[in-house]
Amino acid sequence: MIITTAMEFTKIKKIFLAIVAILGLQTPILAQDTRPHVVFLAGEEEYAAHWTLPKIAYDLETRFNIKATVIHSWRSGVNDYDMPGEIEIPEYEKIENLEIIKDADLLVMHIRFRIPPPEQLKIFQDYFDSGKPAIAFRTTSHGMWAADQKGWFVPFFGGHYKGHMPNSEGTTTLVPAEQLDHPILRGVPKKNSMNDVMGIYVTAPLNDTATPLMMGKTGLEGPAQPVTWTNEYQKGQKIFYTSLGGLESFVDPGFINMTYNAVFWALDREVPEHGVLGMKDLSFYEEGAPFEKYGFGALDPNPFERPEADLELENAKVLDAEFQPADIPTPPKADIPKKAIVLFDGKDLSKWRHWDLSADPVAMLPDARAVSPSPEFNGPRWKIVDGTVEARPGYGSLLTKAEYGNYKLHLDFLIPKEPDYVPEHYKGSGGIYLDGRYEIKIMDSYGKEPSKISNGSVFNQIAPISNPSKPVNTWQSMDIEYRQNKGQKPNITVTLNGTKIHDNVKVVNRSSFAIREDETLFMSTEEEGSRIYNMNSDNWATEIEFKTIGVGGDLLTNAPKDMPWNENSKGLMLDEGRLVFRNRPGYEGYQMVQREGMPPLNDGLWHHVALSGEDGKITIYLDGKQIKQFDNNGSASLGGHVLRIGQGADIFQLGASKLPEPFKGETFDGEIKRVRFFKNALSASEVSNLHQGEELSKKSLALDWKADVTQKQKNIKKGPIRLQSDLSKIRYANIWLQPLEE
Repeated sequence: MIITTAMEFTKIKKIFLAIVAILGLQTPILAQDTRPHVVFLAGEEEYAAHWTLPKIAYDLETRFNIKATVIHSWRSGVNDYDMPGEIEIPEYEKIENLEIIKDADLLVMHIRFRIPPPEQLKIFQDYFDSGKPAIAFRTTSHGMWAADQKGWFVPFFGGHYKGHMPNSEGTTTLVPAEQLDHPILRGVPKKNSMNDVMGIYVTAPLNDTATPLMMGKTGLEGPAQPVTWTNEYQKGQKIFYTSLGGLESFVDPGFINMTYNAVFWALDREVPEHGVLGMKDLSFYEEGAPFEKYGFGALDPNPFERPEADLELENAKVLDAEFQPADIPTPPKADIPKKAIVLFDGKDLSKWRHWDLSADPVAMLPDARAVSPSPEFNGPRWKIVDGTVEARPGYGSLLTKAEYGNYKLHLDFLIPKEPDYVPEHYKGSGGIYLDGRYEIKIMDSYGKEPSKISNGSVFNQIAPISNPSKPVNTWQSMDIEYRQNKGQKPNITVTLNGTKIHDNVKVVNRSSFAIREDETLFMSTEEEGSRIYNMNSDNWATEIEFKTIGVGGDLLTNAPKDMPWNENSKGLMLDEGRLVFRNRPGYEGYQMVQREGMPPLNDGLWHHVALSGEDGKITIYLDGKQIKQFDNNGSASLGGHVLRIGQGADIFQLGASKLPEPFKGETFDGEIKRVRFFKNALSASEVSNLHQGEELSKKSLALDWKADVTQKQKNIKKGPIRLQSDLSKIRYANIWLQPLEE
């Protein structure tokens, strides 16, 4: 029986004693309940914890000799997405019956944005300080709402919440080879497509006290993230967390088996060979959900009568995987040129530091409602092994302390042997980010056709012209010549294993999860931006030539220099390839320019956009044709505004959180070739002539900006080099670079 509250237990006890007294019987000594006491705390409304946790509690108590208590925490009248200033959020909201966890042998939590008072935070603290075990699901990583409690999760559970990948692309989970024998993973698929409507959480970097049991990927882009791990807050303490745990997870047999295994593990019970639920094969994955079809855990071993040979092959590869790693050969001897800068010689990592997606310089803007701060790591966290440095998935990446420009980079690398259950498009996955922004992919591509995601590719942009990749567990060499001037896109030459696979290719777009670019292409003075380039006035026009294959970004903006976007700000941007006009703060200020059915503009072709302001209207032209007209709202009396090319206003606030220091607006992801600003409005015929390459009178020009002007200045662009940790424990050796001659 599940006792929902301590009060209910007291009432039952009083009724029992009263019955004994009425019958004139001697009062017996109540038999002591020796079952382990597991307390479940359900406190989130997004992923149905108030439904899933009681189901687990009931089943554990009914079938597995466990005493289960469920505590429900509700946020009365406040939505998790409400922001301060939009609704009055109470300072505290008490969790009823939380004191029950003092007597728990195991605490299982699924909470989100709770606001308990200090005395209840102390109850949590005392529980974890006691060394007792704990299990937590998904949103517990951002379980507390108060600004000073955002990091509450980190020391106890050993990981983070920074944001999450797109929900539409789902999650693929993979067990690291060294964790195949962990008791929590018995009878659990070592590769699984879980939560097909939820992207992975960005949880790295793990604390050194944490050990990843599963890594996850959403799609192909972005570094893998730990999705399941154990942690020791106190030495020897058993703490388990998974960022899975949506409703879709709780109808997945493998996930349920893992959850039950974690309960047994935390209570020091022996986990059976095929897990608590005895998952011996994968046949029940074909259709239906355990809740409805099998009565939550009563799993039919082969309901669809699949051929035994098929089951044996699939089970051996995914469910009962075995793996014998290969011995790593000695790296090649270094042949370092004179005057080269040695970045790693096999002995120390003094030229490198730790880096993760939210570390400075940032590669992603965090979910400000929920983000947990990363601890400061004193140095790089990858390990030196036998004269090599080994990637450490889940713990962050390496970034050079110094910045470099126009260089030849050399490194040797080895992709280790990996289990058969790892999908081909994930094997050997790692990367080298030049300038922290342009990824040269490392991948096990031996014997395959070159592609935009294969070994040596400019990842997801440019395929190598050939594929000289070697087999796994073999040392390979890579030489990269990198040239970039400020305001320009880089040119890259790559030689893999002695064969040139890219020859001075121009890279137009940043790679996914690149360091945010914060150098504007052009920014006017405040006097010019408020008077000459005033887009709220009448009688002006501007034209922009651009191309991209990326999501885009801001093309041209007029906004305050040192303040947030305001009611008088205006701009034109590309959002996921679609042209958007912005004329107010917030999402309500985003107005689609292209009509439904028009193709996106991130097609790698040059496009011409013109805006003309006249008679209180702004007319927008695309490739010489009028497509939209908007009212020109806003005051013509500006102060402190600047015109920016390829960049928006600074970001001062994320969600409900004001930033201690503003982020620079990220620059346009693509190329902008030319921007002109005219002192007068343009007619449709004049815009058409401009699109066809004709010139207008220079007297009408207020600005004529060309990208190639910057090129002639020969200002070398410098940035850090990043070794990206992804899924594979890639080994690196002999890393050095040489400055290139002009």
